[in-house]
Amino acid sequence: MPELVLYLLTHSREMHKTTNTGALVIQALAASAKVRVELIEWQRKGPNALLLDLSAQHQLGLVYPLSPELMTAEAPVACYVLQQGQYHAVNTAGLERLTLRRSEAIKHWLLLDATWQEAAKMLRQSPYLHSCYRLGIRPDTPSAYRLRRNQKEGALCTAEVVMELLLQSRYSDEKEQLKLLFDEFNRR
Repeated sequence: MPELVLYLLTHSREMHKTTNTGALVIQALAASAKVRVELIEWQRKGPNALLLDLSAQHQLGLVYPLSPELMTAEAPVACYVLQQGQYHAVNTAGLERLTLRRSEAIKHWLLLDATWQEAAKMLRQSPYLHSCYRLGIRPDTPSAYRLRRNQKEGALCTAEVVMELLLQSRYSDEKEQLKLLFDEFNRR
């Protein structure tokens, strides 16, 4: 049984792109006993039953940039940042450390595997994702991804987000395995 499950909700336009790093994530982590990765093709009119169920049970977190309107006391979802294996609640006053034991931590994380424009559209058109916990990633370094143009400043590709999530969740072996493949992939 894996300790962490990552769902890549992939836009149909990404499925066959040679620059898609979601496929790289699946390849790199396929042999991991601790982390499982599943690709799910996004369907606007037919949401995935498993994701609907996990979302309804508040067992699914969405890895997505945090916006200021989500960091208020009245926000409809809880927002977190993961640093050094600890979850921190995020609000307009800053960070508050949570004392979640590993058994209480969210084990199912969803990433929108698409361009930034497509990801924003996917989120808007998928109401079941609006109630998911949000996890913001705060990397120490800017994106190294070079294979696509017109990237949003400060944004990371799917593989970089997963590497940061693995690092902060203390899955360093899995992170290094993905980094090796990503570095080779990015040199093309």
